Amino acid sequence: MNYLDHLSFLKSLKPEEEAKLKNDLIQLTPEKVWPDGMPASLDPKLVLVGVSPGNAPNYETEELRKESSDYCYSEPRAIKTENSHFYYPDARDYWIKLRYLSHSFFKRFHPEITEIQALSLTSHVNLGTGSAGSATIKDVEKDYVKWVSDLLNETHSPDLVVLFGLNGILKDDDISKWWNESGLRVDWKKPTNTFGFNGYIQRSYYFREWSVRNAKSHPIRLVIWPNHPSRPPFSDLSIWKQAVSEYLDNYVNESE
Repeated sequence: MNYLDHLSFLKSLKPEEEAKLKNDLIQLTPEKVWPDGMPASLDPKLVLVGVSPGNAPNYETEELRKESSDYCYSEPRAIKTENSHFYYPDARDYWIKLRYLSHSFFKRFHPEITEIQALSLTSHVNLGTGSAGSATIKDVEKDYVKWVSDLLNETHSPDLVVLFGLNGILKDDDISKWWNESGLRVDWKKPTNTFGFNGYIQRSYYFREWSVRNAKSHPIRLVIWPNHPSRPPFSDLSIWKQAVSEYLDNYVNESE
């Protein structure tokens, strides 16, 4: 797919068209309000999925957000700005790492694409809304698991979905059932492909991939990342970048 053409399509939307698409997406959410901390595209081609918003807010940023609802906004937009929640200044560089992943993905196909353009084609959603300090089964919520799965199956048609900290969680029988009840069908216990991360040799880490089609017959590649971006070995930004490079090499080679 030509992602720059898709970006041009989003840019060409009239204000009333953008407002309708945004409202339609909001109405699909469990609480009919777009969840904070989940910056979204109107029609993403890359979707990043986490467990929950985390428990390390930047207090200075939170004070600024009280003054302006547009500061670090999350709601879906056609074209993002640097006020997007993707630019939230967290202490663990979580959003820096996600911005790097998004930009790197789209640069593989369009070297000239800017970071903001890449983020305009990217959504980040969570399977829960609590402030969790760790990724555990109790941190995900049934309504949000079903919402994300349905979103990927019936509304959006991304080419790649990257999941963080969810390997053990999605294998849980109850949570797997929530995901598969009406949404994107995935057998979380049987990945299509598994391969090691070679950039860190002190311990074995693996990428786990699934290749599926959604209700629109669009092929989607899902990958569970070797570990959460805020946890070892990815607390080291250089190792994170190595993992992004390794994975995208594999993704592009398999796509050819």
